[in-house]
Amino acid sequence: MRVRQRDIAKAAGVSQASVSLVVSGRASEGGISTTTQDRIRAAMEGLGYVPDAAARSLRGGRSGLVGVFTYEPIFPARPDEYFHEFLVGIEMAAADHGQDLVLFSSAQGADGRRSIYAGGASRLQRADGSVILGMYRDDDELARLTAEGYPVVSVGRYDPVPDAAWVEVDYDSAVTTIVADLRQAGHHGLGYIQGEDSRLPSLSRRSAFQSSTRSDITAVLTESELDEAALLGWKDAGITAIVTENPVLAEKVEQIVVRAGLRIPEDFSAACLDTPLRSGRSASWSHLVIPKRQVGMRSVSLLAAILDGKLPLGHHETVQCAPHHLGTIAPLRP
Repeated sequence: MRVRQRDIAKAAGVSQASVSLVVSGRASEGGISTTTQDRIRAAMEGLGYVPDAAARSLRGGRSGLVGVFTYEPIFPARPDEYFHEFLVGIEMAAADHGQDLVLFSSAQGADGRRSIYAGGASRLQRADGSVILGMYRDDDELARLTAEGYPVVSVGRYDPVPDAAWVEVDYDSAVTTIVADLRQAGHHGLGYIQGEDSRLPSLSRRSAFQSSTRSDITAVLTESELDEAALLGWKDAGITAIVTENPVLAEKVEQIVVRAGLRIPEDFSAACLDTPLRSGRSASWSHLVIPKRQVGMRSVSLLAAILDGKLPLGHHETVQCAPHHLGTIAPLRP
């Protein structure tokens, strides 16, 4: 059952008006003593009270802070980390909107997993609203957060909690274009190498590839099945092009191809459905351009619109990604 301000007032032995003044940050203006404020805050913490951020905004109690919470073990500081460019976009947009960022990085349990509700209450309430990052999410925590009316925007589609706002990447048209370019180069035997995970970006890429290759000869390998014998078997079976789901798999393909005495794109044309590692062997592969910075920027703009009451809490948006061709889609040799 949701804790109300009247419950806090009863527990602290004060009026509900006093609780409201503390919650809105106007306790000193209302003449509430420091001792009483402390007693009210202790009651709030003891009962696990979470202020309604939307109501606080209407009262003019905005902090001007945008929170960023990640379920990843560490914040994505290195350029090759998947969420790095998203974070750059978030920072750029926050500056454009005149808001400061708060990185919620201390809510980490003994097992290394991050939690929004570490200690029983949401730390995110210190910010007006938050952007959520991470490949793996806690469905129950995010459902609780949205049920409390706290404004949150997920970087990436998040079906388990449809009431959360999100900005997702649409892979379909870009994957279809890459497959069409492989066909135009004469390739109708396509091999797909997928990761062994069920993350939403991975599932979206698999679905897009399957939808765009219904008329082609296709074969699928998982990461654990990928080895020299498998690629040589593909070559004997008429697979002439390889599509990898992520840059780590592209690097592994490059290593195996070299060991097998083969070459890309002479023996296999190749494409990666993500941005290749900058310093990797597959850096020159044809690939998808995922607009990570744009998605990060749009996430903050969406959050600002929700806080201003211009968009609902559960608003969803899509940003298109595009194919980028370098030198690894080559004409099929007779």
